[in-house]
Amino acid sequence: MRFRRNEIALAQTFAALVLLTACVFVSARYFSASVPRYLLIVVITSMIVAKVRFVVLDFLGLRGSPSPIGPALIAWAATILLLASARALVLGWS
Repeated sequence: MRFRRNEIALAQTFAALVLLTACVFVSARYFSASVPRYLLIVVITSMIVAKVRFVVLDFLGLRGSPSPIGPALIAWAATILLLASARALVLGWS
């Protein structure tokens, strides 16, 4: 029975990942003209960090694990996204 619950939880996580991907696409495609650039970058970056969190915790099986690798992976992804966002704000995007 435990396997069935884990399978359902992974399916729900996958659905959340697909929904977040669609939200990132819609935000980037349709709101880029009407929303200030800095706000759009913050919204998209937060959705991407949420996606990374889902992948690290659920698909890598680190949810509830005392291992420090889960928070380290999320912090690494957040740092890379922060640097990319800062670069996009400073240099602009084409």
